[in-house]
Amino acid sequence: MHDCTSPAYRLADTSALVLLWCGEEIYRSGAVGTYARKLDLKNGKELLRRCNAVWPDYASVIRYRKLCIAETACSMLQKEEIRQVVIPAAGFSMLGIELASVFPGIEVYELDVRGMEDKRQLTAGLPYAEKSSMHCLTADIADTAASAIVLGGAGWKRSEPTLLIIEGISYYVPKTVVRNQWELVAGGSPIILEYLVPSAAVHIGRRQIPEKIFREIISYCECVQPVTRWSERELENETAVTLEHCFSLHEIEKNSSDAKIQVFPGKKDGWIEVAILRRTGG
Repeated sequence: MHDCTSPAYRLADTSALVLLWCGEEIYRSGAVGTYARKLDLKNGKELLRRCNAVWPDYASVIRYRKLCIAETACSMLQKEEIRQVVIPAAGFSMLGIELASVFPGIEVYELDVRGMEDKRQLTAGLPYAEKSSMHCLTADIADTAASAIVLGGAGWKRSEPTLLIIEGISYYVPKTVVRNQWELVAGGSPIILEYLVPSAAVHIGRRQIPEKIFREIISYCECVQPVTRWSERELENETAVTLEHCFSLHEIEKNSSDAKIQVFPGKKDGWIEVAILRRTGG
């Protein structure tokens, strides 16, 4: 458990790596800035150096994906009658903090197998919007039944619409785990899924970039699981969800005011996509 009197909480290498790539400035709330100042990202610097040696523009991949997910989530919460957000395998991500800080009257539920007690302490007292709160819950997302019990115990209502955000995890778990997350939420619920596309969907001159990056991360962390990939066509054929839109890195960059240089001139120049899905039924 984190000692609140210590100057900063040192994140694990992969968690620190993602935050080094994206930076807290992509979010707007003061709560995120306060939270970010409590984190020590030193453990991610060696992995960042290794990944930058593969491709120095990789930060654009992370920034664009996070900007797209944050903007899409905000748009959904503004337009739809949704008061619940669930983020599985949230880790030390800042998105839940941002949403709870910007939107009044919402409950954000974050799940992860470890680190949630520490995150609960790190986020305690942050200036959330009126009648909004964030719940940092310990649960293994591979065990859907147990996750549902933990969520229900924290006040989540399974029968009501939920915004489900699956980010940064789909390539590290089997597809059945992702499908089980979809089936956790009520019919009609919107789902944001970020995923890695098949190698064949990437321009041949760039295929080695994600392959080498994931190889560096998996090797550094001494992981053994294979990388999971999804395709737009595959998502179109899923029965538990309907596909509403797929954002490529090219499209995100094209529509982003954050883009300073063109990194993804065409769809096949990128390898991460963000799908907007809708749970069937309801």
